[in-house]
Amino acid sequence: MPLLPATARGVIACAPELIYKALIDYDAWQEWVPSLISAKLLTREDILAIVEVGLDGKDPGILIMECIETPRKGILARVIEGKASLHEMEWRVEAADPGFARVSVTVKRRIGLHLLNPASWQVVNPAKCLAALGSWMSVWNQGPEAVTDGENIFELWETEAGLVCWIRGRKYRLTPAEGGSA
Repeated sequence: MPLLPATARGVIACAPELIYKALIDYDAWQEWVPSLISAKLLTREDILAIVEVGLDGKDPGILIMECIETPRKGILARVIEGKASLHEMEWRVEAADPGFARVSVTVKRRIGLHLLNPASWQVVNPAKCLAALGSWMSVWNQGPEAVTDGENIFELWETEAGLVCWIRGRKYRLTPAEGGSA
């Protein structure tokens, strides 16, 4: 069957080394990769890992993937057992400005009836996978301190009391506008 490749690229505010560590933390994939309900490292030897992942959906499936690691640069994950539209996913990570990384993800998917399973749509969408990685890595973002030539003038926090923002050191509580929804 022919394969359809799709690629997404972006910059993530996090050190490339931390992104690489997140990519090879296979047991945590279920926390951030769209449509995965389980992920488990089965075995690892040097730069090769075998990972079992479970797909969400009406007809959940188990996939076995081989993951070939390029230390500090990325991984290539290929499905070696199981039925899904996903065939291969390749992540590449490189340094950008200090504290930032340029990341690309290329997904190759099979054309066929596997595309009828809505659970596979998100995991084969490279833009959604890249956005999910960016959200996951935001935990590790050092914030404005990572930018050495700028000034932090705005922060937004969600608290139990509602939204609070700080603009140039002054605190403001945000309330919905009249007629607006909360």
